[in-house]
Amino acid sequence: MASHKLVIAEKPSVAQTIAKVLGATKKGDGCVTGNGYIVSWCVGHLVGLATPEAYDEKFKTWSFDTLPIMPQSFKFVVKQATKKQFDVLKKLMSDDTVDEIICATDAGREGECIFRYVYNVAKCKKPFKRLWVSSMEEVAIKDGFDNLRNGKDYDNLYEAGLCRAKADWLVGMNASRLFTLRYDTKLTIGRVQTPTLAMLVDRDYKVKNFVKEKYYTVEIGTVDNPYFASSERIDDEIKAGTLLSECDGSPATVKSVKTEKKTANPPKLYDLTTLQREANRYYGYTAQQTLDYVQSLYEAKLCTYPRTDSQYITDDMRDTFISVTGIAKEFTEITSDSVNAEPVINNSKVSDHHALLITAEVGKKDISSLPTGERNVLFLIAARMILASSTPHIYEATSVKLSCADTEFSAKGKVILENGWKQQEQLLKSKIKNENTDDTETQDNEKALPPLSEGDVISPVVPRISEHFTSPPKPYTEDTLLSAMETAGNKDYSEDSDVEKKGLGTPATRAGIIENLIKGEYVERKKKQLIPTDKGINLIKVVPDEVKSPKMTADWESRLQSIEKGKESASAFMGEIGGYVGGLVSAYGSTVENSGFQTRKEAAVLGKCPNCGNEVKKGKFGFYCTGKCGMNLAKVYGKELTEAQLIKLLDGKEISFTRNDKKTTVLPECEPHSYTKDGKEYNSFQWKTKGK
Repeated sequence: MASHKLVIAEKPSVAQTIAKVLGATKKGDGCVTGNGYIVSWCVGHLVGLATPEAYDEKFKTWSFDTLPIMPQSFKFVVKQATKKQFDVLKKLMSDDTVDEIICATDAGREGECIFRYVYNVAKCKKPFKRLWVSSMEEVAIKDGFDNLRNGKDYDNLYEAGLCRAKADWLVGMNASRLFTLRYDTKLTIGRVQTPTLAMLVDRDYKVKNFVKEKYYTVEIGTVDNPYFASSERIDDEIKAGTLLSECDGSPATVKSVKTEKKTANPPKLYDLTTLQREANRYYGYTAQQTLDYVQSLYEAKLCTYPRTDSQYITDDMRDTFISVTGIAKEFTEITSDSVNAEPVINNSKVSDHHALLITAEVGKKDISSLPTGERNVLFLIAARMILASSTPHIYEATSVKLSCADTEFSAKGKVILENGWKQQEQLLKSKIKNENTDDTETQDNEKALPPLSEGDVISPVVPRISEHFTSPPKPYTEDTLLSAMETAGNKDYSEDSDVEKKGLGTPATRAGIIENLIKGEYVERKKKQLIPTDKGINLIKVVPDEVKSPKMTADWESRLQSIEKGKESASAFMGEIGGYVGGLVSAYGSTVENSGFQTRKEAAVLGKCPNCGNEVKKGKFGFYCTGKCGMNLAKVYGKELTEAQLIKLLDGKEISFTRNDKKTTVLPECEPHSYTKDGKEYNSFQWKTKGK
């Protein structure tokens, strides 16, 4: 009997790419076979953590008495929507002809969990190997299969992913029930989501309560070189006027002149977060859109692994990087004299994956055929490779101190010696400037100063008063929020620093966190700004500091990284999470008068059920039909409707939404719907969609 190697990818498209490289071409049921291989796939997460009621029926009812919910052993369940593919994998894993299993899910924490959950629930005991690649190019896949790693080498990675999932479950399930009951309003609490919301609410408060202040400076110069030096801030207009009078026609003496040669190094290569930030700044793309675009590019073999947190490459990639950067120049039409790989090489700063790069496939493909979003993101990655490998920007900075009317004035000037990477950056900006572009970076307005030496006397001085206003803080955009999440709002971090940042979430999860806040109606997008809603503001008002603290959540993420590196035990981390949840329940396990939310003495009537005609109401836990006819009001094929969308449907109006780049139109009508859960078949009704 011929033996086979079973390869399990994360999704069908990746499996097809791998199968082609391996020579497996025969299509089977949920797999592709050939050349001694069976290549199959997951469809994202086929298995997930069970809900509380799976442990005990009593958890179906939300009550303080049943909190905290602390499973001794966590249960996993197969997701009904993709159960068929799970059954395919389970059967293949137990097949006697399969003598080797290869995990080929995405090379990261989530990808590891996707495979391990299936492997464990299928009760597979066969040893497995790990394919670990940073590119879907044929040469990278072949090299990966030539150098398969022992699956046990990634046990710590799995433990970190499992701890994250369990911690999110414990905090989310318990805190959401706890504060929903406490304030008699449906609230969703998340380990990372709520601290992120807290940062948005804090910024919103500062914007709304900002008081603009006027201040003045007196600027001096000469007829030939006007107004090149300035006084310190003066808050009183009369004092500014007095200084103006004293300086007018008086001499100014140069007290000091300091000239330094300075270097501005090129920007680093992209990791996922910096790519998402710049795509938002230049094109207005959300973090999730950018992640979707770059994931598609990765699967099309046009860029390397996207969910990376590194901004460097390793020394053995030098020649490849130089070669591919040449392709980047042709693609972007941004030229530079040479490719300097030294600044982007740092072996110690590359752990699982190197920085985001385009691949050699870009030179072989008609890029104009790509969707606009993918093409723009690919352009940014290519341009960043050129900038990162360009020469430094070198300039001469001069600072001068002058004295006039017994008052100190200062002036700064700059002379560019070598423009370096700034020249390529100017080309980049000229190519992508559009109506969505934020030019939020500080403009460099410093010019060359007139020739001055210590002891020089300038006479007569020509002064003027300049009026200024203090600037309010700006609402977060996805660019600036991602930056704040990366450092948990800690202003002490420098973007140029190579220290390990303790952030909220990971590059792979931050986009989803933002989307969940919007889906939960805690935050709304206003053009590019992210603004907390009244619901979000009120939530942050009532939850305690330990639930909304960015620092504590960032420390947890740092500890998950330590588990991943084998420096901390999973049991110690989970013990602390359990203690934290228990403490929350002890401290806040009672009802209080609701000061932030409108208490519903009686559920609000929203309309009539399209199935049975009874009233539709909104209670503490969502929308429901008072006739209990089985109409699923809240979702359409897994998509959760907002209250505004539901009200439109109840008013007899169509709604539409976009999902997976496809537009779905929902009709104000219902249709029968059958589904299976826990092995049982159920019949219900749901909203009808056009074409269904």
